[in-house]
Amino acid sequence: MNPPTKPLRYLATSMELAAYLDGRYVEMHIRTDTGQNIAVVCARDSIFAIQRHIEQMGRECPEISTWQTEMNVDSRRAEDQRSYEAAVSEG
Repeated sequence: MNPPTKPLRYLATSMELAAYLDGRYVEMHIRTDTGQNIAVVCARDSIFAIQRHIEQMGRECPEISTWQTEMNVDSRRAEDQRSYEAAVSEG
């Protein structure tokens, strides 16, 4: 009998959803703190499910918006802030 495997966990430094209209699919692109780029293919209508889920979380747990990620390295914190500001400015 094999023991249960521990799920993989990553610290995401950036995330984005990408919709490929010709292929009719959505991917979530994640960059990790170790520099890995991960693409997760999502169900076709998942972009709307994700939107509804985020809205629900915001209503049920508004304090999430005040949480901050604790980082040990100041340069990573500055890089994350720049990435965040760029994402916000893009809309």
